[in-house]
Amino acid sequence: MSSMKDVAKLAGVSISTVSRVVNNVAVDGNTKLKVEEAIKKLRYEPNLLARSLRQQVTSRGETLFPAPYAIYEKYREYAKTGASYPNQPGQGKKLGFAGNYGTQPFCIAVERNLIKHAKLAGFEDQNLLLLDNQYDPDIALRNADIMLEYAPDLFIEHQALVKINSMIAIKFADAGIPIVAVDVPIPGAPFMGCNDWQAATMGGEFMAKLIRERWGSWEALDLVILLQNPVGGEMTMLRSEGFATALAQEFGEQIETKILRADGGVGGAEQAKIAMDGILRTYPNAQRIALTSLNEETMAGALVALQNANRWKSDQIIAVTLGVDDLGKLQIRKGLSNGGVAFFPEKYAEYLIPAACAILEGAPVPSHMYVENVIITKENIDQYYP
Repeated sequence: MSSMKDVAKLAGVSISTVSRVVNNVAVDGNTKLKVEEAIKKLRYEPNLLARSLRQQVTSRGETLFPAPYAIYEKYREYAKTGASYPNQPGQGKKLGFAGNYGTQPFCIAVERNLIKHAKLAGFEDQNLLLLDNQYDPDIALRNADIMLEYAPDLFIEHQALVKINSMIAIKFADAGIPIVAVDVPIPGAPFMGCNDWQAATMGGEFMAKLIRERWGSWEALDLVILLQNPVGGEMTMLRSEGFATALAQEFGEQIETKILRADGGVGGAEQAKIAMDGILRTYPNAQRIALTSLNEETMAGALVALQNANRWKSDQIIAVTLGVDDLGKLQIRKGLSNGGVAFFPEKYAEYLIPAACAILEGAPVPSHMYVENVIITKENIDQYYP
């Protein structure tokens, strides 16, 4: 049986272009003709579920056209049940995944969840290739080449550096292999992950609330530290800049005189610790500090720096984390952080695998698939993680 990948190869176009033709989305006339000729020659037919969802007929003979992402949403419903997908859309398909950093709690949760849901969708062990980018651009590029040699039907990429993602996007576009990007955008690929601006403004509003409750006013605060990840690109920077916006809305534009932005690295504890060590040396008299960072691992590095400098006092530090992975849960329960904006990494595959299945059937998926966000504190953590 021919696949969309076969059609793309014969027509000399990308899989996404074939998808647009199949779904009657406007493309160049010559391109559409080439794709239609390839479809006819290969006798390719879209998946039965896809066809039934694209067009349904009522008992009165009226044709119904459901929402454009009906197939993706159908698979989302399957995923949320935690049961096997009825039609096993992944059966016989090859799926590739490269994680951001295999030993980081957040990434571990994402990968475990992805393996679980891939199997529920019918992907078999021998057709899953899992790699670890290790926060290293050179390794990420090597992994991309390994993945290209493996030639999956679809590649899910979780990689922190925007520049590297642009290079990877070109390689896979040339090979006609679709990509789904995780947490950091990839040109031309649908994005799945956190709405960084929403998460950051939620975190900033929570931080502002804590500042008022604990110290009464902005004037009583010495310093706000935003440990950022500049190489992650504009979207990742929003993850901290939203804090500044929320604080300005609460306390006024004068907040900028007390906000310090620093490069906290791409996600590891050591880089964040080094950055925080330097900040504490530069601001030896800052006692009342509010702090956020890219994730809980970088927060761990910042907290170690505070402890080593004898600057850690629970009533003098407000720490708001992002992600709430296993490390983040521990930080909240031990009182090392005041709370965090949850990304629920253990649910990422409930978006990723439905998207993969829909794309492989030629169905469109949303350009951005965002996880839900919730503020989790010591008071409510057991409601979400008993």
